[in-house]
Amino acid sequence: MERKRLLYVVSSDPLVSPFDINMAYDAGFDAVVPYAGVAVSAVRGFVQDVMFSRGPKGARASAIFFSGSDLTAAEGMLASARAALFDPFRVAVMVDPRGGYTTAAAILGKVAILAPTRGLKDFRSLRVLVAAGTGGVGKTAASMAARDGASVVLTSRRAETAEAAAREIASLFQARVEPRAAATESDLARLASEADVILATGPPGVQLLSRRSIRDLRGPKVVADVNAVPPPGIEGLEPQNDGVEMAPGIFGLGPLAIGGLKFQIEASLLKDMLTAGAAPVIDSRSARARADELLASR
Repeated sequence: MERKRLLYVVSSDPLVSPFDINMAYDAGFDAVVPYAGVAVSAVRGFVQDVMFSRGPKGARASAIFFSGSDLTAAEGMLASARAALFDPFRVAVMVDPRGGYTTAAAILGKVAILAPTRGLKDFRSLRVLVAAGTGGVGKTAASMAARDGASVVLTSRRAETAEAAAREIASLFQARVEPRAAATESDLARLASEADVILATGPPGVQLLSRRSIRDLRGPKVVADVNAVPPPGIEGLEPQNDGVEMAPGIFGLGPLAIGGLKFQIEASLLKDMLTAGAAPVIDSRSARARADELLASR
């Protein structure tokens, strides 16, 4: 009997993002079942219900995707799922909180390729500034950059918020980043002047650095912005820019250039959940590795 390929999207948020549901259907799942408002404590039992309901031969046709905006909750869900899995009932599992892991992987993958072609050194010697980095993408990008060997500064308007983000990053990803307050654009521009790479990861429609602040920077530097909602986080950075020199020695990566790779990463990982021989467990490291694989194949 051919089994329907089912994906359960589990989130601690009150609503499950339609973004992940749409991508899962496009990847080839026959049905996608959303579960919102799920507590971490409920995940172990949930996973085993999914495993046992289809038997050893049917378990591989089920998969579970952990989403939600709370990184700590999403990682807690993944840990609970790992603890619940055992042969011969293993199901595929993936975590990508509000797309943060695949988006951050796309940013870091593109920066790692672009930087040495624009006069910057090996990534492990770079100074990376994650501006307005207390959201999911910012914290994940900061952790990935630190794990790749860069020196990372993460900013928030308030020192205590930046410090809380740095503690969460250390706890979840065993990565060290330096928290700094940047209450004004002048504060942020000062920190940007000391960095080789500036990642704008603020909320949609919030400008972080003006055109004048960018012009005042001394290159070579790479600046990237994940915000596709006008106005951009970096004024003058066009959504489709992919390494374009937007000011002397300042090279930009826009949200559409980043987003194109993000889509490819998530789509390919979702397909792995369907087609990999053994049921995979896909986490932030998987996303980062897939970014490099896709870029190397171009």
